Amino acid sequence: MKKFLELYKLFEAVEISDLDSEFLKKAMKLTNFNLSTKDFESLKYKKEIQFLFRTHFFPEFDLDDCLDQVDATKINNVVNKLKGMDAKMFTKMHKYNLKGVGPGEATLYFLLNKAHLGGGTSAGVDLVHGSSKYEVKSVTLSPSGYVKDFKIGGTQNLSGIISKAVELKKKAIKKYTNKDTEINKSQIADIKKKFPKEWQKIENEYRNQAYDYFKDHDVIFMNNKTKKIGEVIAIKKVGKSDIELENITSGTVKPAIKVK
Repeated sequence: MKKFLELYKLFEAVEISDLDSEFLKKAMKLTNFNLSTKDFESLKYKKEIQFLFRTHFFPEFDLDDCLDQVDATKINNVVNKLKGMDAKMFTKMHKYNLKGVGPGEATLYFLLNKAHLGGGTSAGVDLVHGSSKYEVKSVTLSPSGYVKDFKIGGTQNLSGIISKAVELKKKAIKKYTNKDTEINKSQIADIKKKFPKEWQKIENEYRNQAYDYFKDHDVIFMNNKTKKIGEVIAIKKVGKSDIELENITSGTVKPAIKVK
């Protein structure tokens, strides 16, 4: 509070009418704070962090509109209200830069009064809300009702699956322009035609590993596309039958999860 009062004394020391208010408004619009990931891993500074984001990102937002429940419809209502106030600042919050923290996690921390981030010791858990634990994934939604363009956590060793998939790719496709270790959707379709049983074994092995990763907690899938950014697509417990192998890229296997 002392620092706060000192700031106002500085304003009193100059003739406010002589200042360009629009320039000051733009120059003083903070997009990053001196915060660490650890500050988000408990409720200790919850009110202070909510105040910071409200004051500098969404000054017209009423903090009473923050939520006490993890509910997709209610979250999306508030998300759209914030985007209506300032879409650019919402995107900055959605992608807020904290070490080890993915897109959307800072947004949920801000919106949910009882939530804090999981922290490095909480394997596979990004968000804790009371006794409930959630993984948070920033994704794209396909027309067929699958979320994709994300990867599962680093606790899963997928090297064996990748090696087997690459061997099948080399047998099924004689000429290709991408790397040996990159297998896209159309190449998977070609492999399935020539080696359906072998590919099914690979996909089943991946499905089992991915399910082992997802099985202990619900997942909050948040849209990462520009127009829908930050909106919750689904909150669900991922079943084994929901999981498909979408592609292999950048040294890992990416899933597609049925949500609709």
